Amino acid sequence: HHIPARGLYDSRDPAVIEWQIRTALEYGVGGFILNWYGKHSVENMITLHWLRGLKQWNEAHADQPFYYFISFDSQAQWPSEGKIPVSLEEDFVYIRDHLIRDAYLLRDGRPIFSVFPYEDNCSEWRKVLDKVFGKDRADLIWKGAPRRKGDNASYAWVQPDEDTVDFSKPCCWTQPDNVGDGYLKSVYAAANDEGSGTEYLMTGVWPGFNNQFVSWAWSPNPDNPNIRPCVICRESTKGNTLELTWKVYMDYLKDWSKKKAFARVPAPLIQLVTWNDYAETTTLEPTRDYGTAPLVLCREKLMEARKFWQTSR
Repeated sequence: HHIPARGLYDSRDPAVIEWQIRTALEYGVGGFILNWYGKHSVENMITLHWLRGLKQWNEAHADQPFYYFISFDSQAQWPSEGKIPVSLEEDFVYIRDHLIRDAYLLRDGRPIFSVFPYEDNCSEWRKVLDKVFGKDRADLIWKGAPRRKGDNASYAWVQPDEDTVDFSKPCCWTQPDNVGDGYLKSVYAAANDEGSGTEYLMTGVWPGFNNQFVSWAWSPNPDNPNIRPCVICRESTKGNTLELTWKVYMDYLKDWSKKKAFARVPAPLIQLVTWNDYAETTTLEPTRDYGTAPLVLCREKLMEARKFWQTSR
């Protein structure tokens, strides 16, 4: 759907890695979340190249450090794309020994991991984290709210409001004009329910979504007549999608700074969904068509959010 401003590139190219880090910092982005599919995956090879580029950047720019943490996709345990999966424990041992470096994001000394789950098995992930890192020595951020048994925090991933999702229909996201701002509010509300135990939130903001050009958007079951492309328009009838999702977060942050009871859980992490996922068109990286406009908006909001955070915590 979009072409990078640099043209088509190889994510292992040191010049591309430097350009991405430099550009991100220019627009107020402090680090990348690396989507990871296991030690034997193609994504792991890219991760190793990127970490080398990050090391070179941070050594040459001590006054402009860049950070990262890993988002662990549950598909790492699937034998897809010719990959031979290993156990969850073996993958986390590999991460501990090879992928956690000086620039890894920590909370009170604990490495942070988010998980993109395909089943409600949060307690299994906690058990493995405790075994590999020590009891409660790693933070687990799980998708959605309320809190699951074993996680520390919740995060919101791009999707429309839940009442507009119907998997029995040919297009399962029934209203492409729905940007998901209602879904975001529901995640915040669930995290703040009495007794939820959520320690903090990682909010999500996004410019849109469109996966109709990728294979996983279509039903893998040949007997199912329905297609499954998911679309959220970048420009809705309510306004710009990125602006609308940012507004939900900024409104929440203002209520949190005023110590409102329904906004008691802090939300110190903002996930921009995403930097360069071109397949699902959630890109914010500069492109030839939309340029840097989304990042200009993000820089403005990030500055405002940091001001609230620093003066209110």
